[in-house]
Amino acid sequence: MTTDSARTQRTAWWLFAPPALLAALRAWQQWQAERVPLPAAWPLKALPPPQATTLDLLLPALGGLAVVLLLVGGLWWLVRRGQGRAVRAGLLVAWVLACVAGAAALLLGAHNLRNLQAQPPVQAQVLGSRAVPPSLRGTGGTELILRVEGLAQPQQAVISDPQAATWPQGQRLQLLWARGRTHGLYITGWQLPND
Repeated sequence: MTTDSARTQRTAWWLFAPPALLAALRAWQQWQAERVPLPAAWPLKALPPPQATTLDLLLPALGGLAVVLLLVGGLWWLVRRGQGRAVRAGLLVAWVLACVAGAAALLLGAHNLRNLQAQPPVQAQVLGSRAVPPSLRGTGGTELILRVEGLAQPQQAVISDPQAATWPQGQRLQLLWARGRTHGLYITGWQLPND
């Protein structure tokens, strides 16, 4: 095998093996979840404050675009200076690190949900709701905006239980919730006043 073909084969392994391992880890986690289901838990997130202007909405995207353009310009400048091999090696290392970070995020997320720490029940009130259709990112359900006692900002959660779709604005409920092992708040159940 010539040196060029060996280098090409090694590069192909570094390009395709990390995402293949990431996909295998995801499939293994799904298989595990079918054998030992995760507890019913819906993420509870602070409702972001309303954006004041269009520029506030576009600023993160424009900042990201500026960073990408600077990176591309810097890499192009390095390639023009004869550093093409170093640029390829750097991009390959960045690719592998991105896949490793994805694997770490998958493992951390599963660990976080398997080790929920129950909190004392709290009173909550429904401020609003809307139906969310299923997508590739989630199972869909009812997005609720909640005022939770003890939390300063209104919270939002997408709950896949059909009962949540029947709650009118102003509905009061006792929220059963938990903290994730490493981060986040999760709704684990509820009780209505007439239960």
